[in-house]
Amino acid sequence: MRIRIQTFNLVVFIMMGLLALSLWSVSLYWLNQQQNEETVATQRENARQQLNQLQLQQRDWLQNRWQEVRYGIADATDKDRRHAFLNQFIQRYPQLRSLRLTNSRIGLTQSGSDFNACRQAMLAAVAQATQPAIFDCPLQQQYLIGIAGRLNQAAPLPDLVMLMPYFSFIDDFQKQSGREIVQVSQAGEIISFREIRLQQGEARFIHFGYTSNDQLRGKLSLLIPVQNFNQLWLSQVIWVVPGLLLLMFMFYRLFYRAYVGPLISLSSKMHKVMRMYLPGQSVEKRHLAPGLSLLNTYFLNLTHQAKHDMLTGLNNRSMFEERLQQALDDDSQLKRKYALVFIDIDQFHGVNQRLGQFIGDGLLKQLAKRLSDGIRESDCVSRLEEDNFAMLLEFREDDELSSLVEKIYQALIQPYHVYGREIKIAIRMGVATYPEHGQDANELALRADHALLKAQKGEWPVVFEQDEGDNSDFSAFTVIQSIRKALVNDEFKLVYQPVIHLKQHQKRYLEALLRWKDEDEHRHSIDRTIELAEKNDLIKPLTQWIIESACAELQHLAMDDMQIAINLSMIDLHDDKLPDRIAYSMTRYSVKPNQLMVEITEGQIMQDPQRVIEILKRLSDMGISLTIDDFGTGQASLTYLKNLPVEKLKIDRSFVKDMVHDIDDSAIVEATIKLAHTLGKEVVAEGVENSEIHELLVQMDCDYVQGYYISYPLEWDQIHAWFEHSEAKTAS
Repeated sequence: MRIRIQTFNLVVFIMMGLLALSLWSVSLYWLNQQQNEETVATQRENARQQLNQLQLQQRDWLQNRWQEVRYGIADATDKDRRHAFLNQFIQRYPQLRSLRLTNSRIGLTQSGSDFNACRQAMLAAVAQATQPAIFDCPLQQQYLIGIAGRLNQAAPLPDLVMLMPYFSFIDDFQKQSGREIVQVSQAGEIISFREIRLQQGEARFIHFGYTSNDQLRGKLSLLIPVQNFNQLWLSQVIWVVPGLLLLMFMFYRLFYRAYVGPLISLSSKMHKVMRMYLPGQSVEKRHLAPGLSLLNTYFLNLTHQAKHDMLTGLNNRSMFEERLQQALDDDSQLKRKYALVFIDIDQFHGVNQRLGQFIGDGLLKQLAKRLSDGIRESDCVSRLEEDNFAMLLEFREDDELSSLVEKIYQALIQPYHVYGREIKIAIRMGVATYPEHGQDANELALRADHALLKAQKGEWPVVFEQDEGDNSDFSAFTVIQSIRKALVNDEFKLVYQPVIHLKQHQKRYLEALLRWKDEDEHRHSIDRTIELAEKNDLIKPLTQWIIESACAELQHLAMDDMQIAINLSMIDLHDDKLPDRIAYSMTRYSVKPNQLMVEITEGQIMQDPQRVIEILKRLSDMGISLTIDDFGTGQASLTYLKNLPVEKLKIDRSFVKDMVHDIDDSAIVEATIKLAHTLGKEVVAEGVENSEIHELLVQMDCDYVQGYYISYPLEWDQIHAWFEHSEAKTAS
């Protein structure tokens, strides 16, 4: 069988148009049905609520009338006045079917038979109630609702009874809603009402039933107008058909370019080949052999499968090796740096054994997605085999790679939720860099595998390959891991350097400084540690640890006049929850606000002045003292400085340490002191290392000094002894 291309195109075009129109019609039909159902449901609920409300109002109305009669009878002094009151009452409320006073000389009723028919229901209702009781009862012609009760509580039977038509609330509903409702039938005790259809168009009935003592007493049927599908279809099809034609034309052009054009080209080439093998034979061109499109689809799928992992959709080993080789070949001219990262799930076979391979496959899919989400467009990720993955990361600086690997590692170790199960896994990663650890793909892979083996056997879950004499510095990642470990194992400590007032030596406070408990184990400075914590989302938990530790040690010191200053990071000053966290710690350890001081650097203010000022004002309103540290280095605007709720300015040590020998530094310090005093703020000079600097600051009228000349940083258990010695020295 042979199908001409032109005929095939026309058939496809017509079939697509009919299919699109059919799909649109079906969707419009279901949308219309859904809208109609929603309209009916909404109208049903509104009508039900309105009818229920009217029934409640009917009962309230009966109770109010009962009380009106009760008080009217009580106020009447003789029989004539009672008769007059009751006559007026009946005329005022014609909707009452009956009104009767029993056990009395007065009896007034519109139909005595009603009482006889309802007597049994009335007595049953009154016997179970201490207040006037509402009851209902059927009659031959209608259904009644009544209220009965005792005017005298000692009386054995009710002596005041009222009756009215039960379905009078339907008349009220008719007046409020504007609907025209009539009674259409009555079968025994069941009364049926129905709305008269006045409007044009399609409508549906909704029905309400009213029961008493588990017996149906009445029915109400209302009409709800709904949209007719045929009318809706006709009103919209005149706009849909031109749109469909336009879309079909666009689809045809795309289809021709993507499939028909290449098929014609392929047919032409096949024609030439056949002419070569069958000279002189008439071979018709431009025919589409059935199955050719399907064969093309199979070919594309097989090509994709040859390069990708079937389970996770990531690149497979062959594709990754091709990408790695291509990157290293291109680097011969571009001089880029790459990191090859091997990733392994620790004890993955245990997951399959405990939970089954189906759960294990789900875990691998989620891990693959996290890997894909965590990389950049220039990077490459692959699944090598069962639970082994590889990544090729491009980087410029060693710290950039450390932060990227840390981000990926933290994403991978978060709990996984696979088919309702929470699974926690351990990840091991080995990292080798190009060109330091290998000039070709095989050597680089060997070194990355060696690093992964170290991670599997060692203490740290991530290992960077390192050679002797290698200038690469991946210590940042080691420090990052050390920070996380230290926060868990309490490996940090605070030391405290005293700050003394030059004139009033009893005025002093302590600045809290972060240190490692075992400094020999950590060869990197604390400044480097804080810098990496800020870059890797660790500064907030580290700052919280400092706040908690400072407040706890203030509580242990039990010195009410003691004040401790803590340093905050720029990231802390952009945290709206910072004041709440500080307040919580102060409350927890019974620390007064005036015992805590916050120090921020001048440069931190200028990065987002409005937000920082807002946070600082909240801290100041709490009663916490504020100090600007390293003043003179951050180029802070005097406008912001004037509006800041700070009490002290701390002159940076770079201006103080050489001020005795450097005239410029001395002039800067003196000018800063005068400026601060003009603004009504105190001045702290840090870096006071000898008596000459101390004496010069006294002459310049500086307020506070800090440095090794005053005291080296103290351990918290040395604070009491130092202050006792300092007070004794001051007294002498």
